[in-house]
Amino acid sequence: MNNGIRLTCVLTASAWILHAEQSCENWLSPYAGADMTGEKVMGLWTFTDLKDASGKGRDAVLHGAVLASDARLGACLESFCGWPVEDKRHAAVVANHPSLSPRGAFTLEMWIKPKPEFADYPEAFLVDKKYVAHTDYQWTVGAADKGGRRCVYLRLGFGDDSENYGSEPAVFATNIWTHLAVTYDGSGTVRFFRDGASLGTVTRTGRGRIAPGGHPLSIGDRIGSLYHGFPGYLTQVRLCQGALEFRPVTLTLASDRSVFVRMEKTPSLRFTLANAQRQAARGVSVRCTVGGRETARDLISELAPGESRTLEVPIDTALRPGSYTLQVCVEMPLKDAAALYASDERVTFTLVPRRPPRMPVVMWGLYGAANVLRELPRLTEIGFTHCLGFGADYGRVFEAGQPIAPDTPERVAEVKRMLDTALAHDVGIIATLSPGHWAANAKPEFRRVDRKSVSSGKKPALCAAFPAMQTFAFHVGASVAQAYSAFPAWQAALLHTEVRDGANVCWHAHDREAFRRATGADYPPDAPGKGGVDHTKLGDFPSDRVIPDDHPLLRFLSWYWKEGDGWNRMNAELHRGLRSTGRDGLWTFHDPAVRVASVYGSGGSADVLSQWTYSYPDPIRIGVATDELFAMARGAAQPQQVMKMTQLIWYRSQTAPAAKGDEVKKEPASPWEDTDPDAAFPTIAPMHLREAFWTKLARPVRGIMYHGWGSLVPQSGEGSYRYTHPQTQHELRRLIQEVVEPLGPALLLIPDRPSDVAFLESFASQMFARRGTYGWGNGWAGDAYQMLLWAHLQPEIIYDETVKTRGLDGYRVLVMMDCDVLTAGVAAAVKAFQSRGGVVVGDDRLCPAIRADFTVASYTRTRKADEDRAALIAKAAELRTALDARYRRYCDASTPDVVPRCRSYGSTDYLFAVNDRREFGDYVGQHGLVMENGLPTEATLSLARASGHVYDLTVGRALEAHVRDGRLTVARTFDPCDGCVLMVTERAIDAVRVDVAKETHPCGCLPCTVSVVDRDEKPVDAVVPLHVDILDPAGAQAEWSGYYGAERGRLALALDLAPNDRRGLWQIRVRELASRRCATAFFRVK
Repeated sequence: MNNGIRLTCVLTASAWILHAEQSCENWLSPYAGADMTGEKVMGLWTFTDLKDASGKGRDAVLHGAVLASDARLGACLESFCGWPVEDKRHAAVVANHPSLSPRGAFTLEMWIKPKPEFADYPEAFLVDKKYVAHTDYQWTVGAADKGGRRCVYLRLGFGDDSENYGSEPAVFATNIWTHLAVTYDGSGTVRFFRDGASLGTVTRTGRGRIAPGGHPLSIGDRIGSLYHGFPGYLTQVRLCQGALEFRPVTLTLASDRSVFVRMEKTPSLRFTLANAQRQAARGVSVRCTVGGRETARDLISELAPGESRTLEVPIDTALRPGSYTLQVCVEMPLKDAAALYASDERVTFTLVPRRPPRMPVVMWGLYGAANVLRELPRLTEIGFTHCLGFGADYGRVFEAGQPIAPDTPERVAEVKRMLDTALAHDVGIIATLSPGHWAANAKPEFRRVDRKSVSSGKKPALCAAFPAMQTFAFHVGASVAQAYSAFPAWQAALLHTEVRDGANVCWHAHDREAFRRATGADYPPDAPGKGGVDHTKLGDFPSDRVIPDDHPLLRFLSWYWKEGDGWNRMNAELHRGLRSTGRDGLWTFHDPAVRVASVYGSGGSADVLSQWTYSYPDPIRIGVATDELFAMARGAAQPQQVMKMTQLIWYRSQTAPAAKGDEVKKEPASPWEDTDPDAAFPTIAPMHLREAFWTKLARPVRGIMYHGWGSLVPQSGEGSYRYTHPQTQHELRRLIQEVVEPLGPALLLIPDRPSDVAFLESFASQMFARRGTYGWGNGWAGDAYQMLLWAHLQPEIIYDETVKTRGLDGYRVLVMMDCDVLTAGVAAAVKAFQSRGGVVVGDDRLCPAIRADFTVASYTRTRKADEDRAALIAKAAELRTALDARYRRYCDASTPDVVPRCRSYGSTDYLFAVNDRREFGDYVGQHGLVMENGLPTEATLSLARASGHVYDLTVGRALEAHVRDGRLTVARTFDPCDGCVLMVTERAIDAVRVDVAKETHPCGCLPCTVSVVDRDEKPVDAVVPLHVDILDPAGAQAEWSGYYGAERGRLALALDLAPNDRRGLWQIRVRELASRRCATAFFRVK
């Protein structure tokens, strides 16, 4: 018979029988032979007399208890009621001995028969060697509850403290013999047994062996007053080494998952059923129930001694989200037993709801399953949706030469437990994979060599172009995928980080051959390093600084950055390995992705490019690297998205130096400088965090990331990242709660507005004039880009490759800062652009072949934050004045302190504005390097459109707008370093409509459509943020409740009703977040 349970024999290499790991103790019969006197037995008291029947010499002495006899089990010990009946001792006492304090795992067991007076008696002691000390053990039967059920307790002392473990409740009938056993595994887990059936398992993490004590062993009563003797009979009291097994047929959970996503396909819980007896088990019945409803049943005719079978118990994921108990009842006849043996095993499984799309908020820097488990409460409290959580044993994979388990069995199991727990907490886990970094340090034969074939050991750098390294990367990815693809909480992987910094041109034979295959040429005799050359040192360099597109050095360096160093291909292979199982929903990312020269291809096949940025000295500088990421992604061979990371740490040397000239002498010192003078990496100021946040969000990023957990929240230990500003974590939580969670789903659907201002990052200039920001935003190019933002331009970063493949059509302004050297193709395109009326803005370094329409002199920062900002804003004003006659901005603001940026969907604009007005504070401002405090301000924002209805999405209300000189204007006040996003629609929002059927039934799928409409009942041409509440008749929030973006004003939902959903009247409440209009619809589940 088989109804719902998939049953298979577990095979070994030699036979179909798999012997159980541990045989069941022969507890039904009086112990004899090795079970009585064997090495594992530390004491056995049968009470035929007071001798230790194990032969170990641990004889007992009576103190109030008496020897007795019983018709069924023979000799026994009779104990009596203590307090509150009478405070007298009734025990058999064994003198203290070290052997009675087990050094590791141990087992206590006995037969008990309560007398009638036990029914009204409170807690009764079976064994006590602990008393009130934090040593040894104490075994009791607790007081009865109102239903007459009692729990069995084991209290263990660990030296400094104790733990109390309790069983599941059970009824103990009087005048009936019951076998009790309890085991401790020496590592925190206690298991209780009653008549060979499990009575519960309890684990306390972090526990080890018990502490030995000086008390004697008291059987049948407590060691001291108040005495609590067991009113009944005891016999076959045995103390053994090891955690023994008492179930004749064991049922062990073998699944590594217990948390599932609702409606997940074909999940099951896997159990191992084993015959632990020394004889065959026949007629084994297995019955599974959930909430009293039978879900599966099976009958196994026979199990040979030690035979093991696997049971696959299906899980009904159509049930409503929540936690459920699967009860598995195993029954079978036992020899020498009057009744059927029955054992109930209970396993809790959880169904988590499917959820609306959300914007990822990623925390770096936890690293390790144990750390993630410990920090999950704080992660979720702040609002993180993802965190970095595990890696792989690269040496293990490398030595195998093929995909294998990515770590030891113990660590893989630990990661799986963490992934299961993370799913229950709705936190996605990211694998951190950097096999190349490991290989650089562990495998010298794969390191980069210079032209003399010498490899540096001081800073090991991998030659990632080795074919073996590409294969290795695939094996690592495939190993991780094979181990964890079944776990929905594993959602992403980081493909290497900070590996290309140490890379450089490599001179292996395979490197030179790869260049020859790619270009048909040999390495140039004067091949430079990856940073290029100084054109002023090249004797035959053209005076107009225009070089051929196929200049040998340019071609060589372009090849190096795109493929020559091997890292892009290695990331592609790592990505391919991770995708090898066909797992849906997994995304990969590479960071820092633009700490490279400005050519396409960084990150290889990664799905997402990211880059971290420090917010000092000006938070809007985060926009430089973000826009560089978009430039890189636009040239990818496959679709790539962008996420952006903010460092939660600051380098003290850049913000509040402790040993450098005048910058140190500023007074007074901040309190953290006094209390934590050695802090090398203090916390980012909360207002900088806020402004950087809004600067990122103004761009169509697919997620936001943060690094520096130790600087964000207090830690018990002391690390290099210091928690110096307690408000930063609360500000981040506020931003996530008030902005990311409600608006994130909509922002994910809103693209950027095409830009008509281009900012050229010239690869030729980087290679021949040593220019480029390399992702840091430093130097004149980075400052010039900030200047454009203060001038209220919305530039798009382009590369030489962009000009070659797309041209300059569509742009009206081309900004060329740090463009000393150009290729002939780019120079020709720029001249053609000017001839069509395009405006070129250059600097005093511009290639002589190009005559700029406007020139802005380059500027070098002075490390005086206020003066530097003022100087760059003055240049922004100068540029603005120069451009006004020939260029009209689409979005603008009345003050340079407010930086606007526009994204668009259809006819709707999304105007972001960030308040950059700041001053020095007393956190780091006394050093003069960073203005960390924001100031409130007012601004008039405008768009080059003649009409529109303006909604402030951050506060949920319509704003009064006016049209002046053909521009739509709106006034707004800004809190310090704060931002906003205004939705500007062609037609006003008039109402919200919810369309849903009036009735449905459990297990039905109910379509629901939400529309945000104008006065003519037409959906607005916008992505409108919504909040949807789906409430059952009891008011409980149901699946798919949450925040959404209604694209083109419409949202379609499919509500899958569960078989155990509540019958009655349900409601759907919808609120659009632009003007806070609401609608409610009802349906009945019959």
